[in-house]
Amino acid sequence: MNSVRQAVAFAKRIKALGFRVFLAENREYGFITNDDGSRVISFEFSTLGPSLSGNYGPPSRESGTGWRLSRSPESLRTVEDVEAAFAETPPEWCGKGWRYMTTLEQYLKDYGASSRYYEVHED
Repeated sequence: MNSVRQAVAFAKRIKALGFRVFLAENREYGFITNDDGSRVISFEFSTLGPSLSGNYGPPSRESGTGWRLSRSPESLRTVEDVEAAFAETPPEWCGKGWRYMTTLEQYLKDYGASSRYYEVHED
């Protein structure tokens, strides 16, 4: 299955669980957010394989803007799975460079224009 089909299938599955999901215009990556928009998990389906990342700010030399989660998109099958992913916190290697978890509003402000995100709606 190609990366676009994988990302779209993942987005639809997560949307069906009741979460807000956004896809980039190229439909190879996107992000999900929790009910109140206080957390963002980005996802990508590339030739290197599918991945999930937690996001925080501000961008720093010490810790960048996020970390790759140990779980994969395929592991998010239930509402509880997604909520557990949202509950993860940055690992120790992220150091002290990060100060806050990225919100929906901040993520769209930082990356919305370049990725041309659109919200996935029910079919």
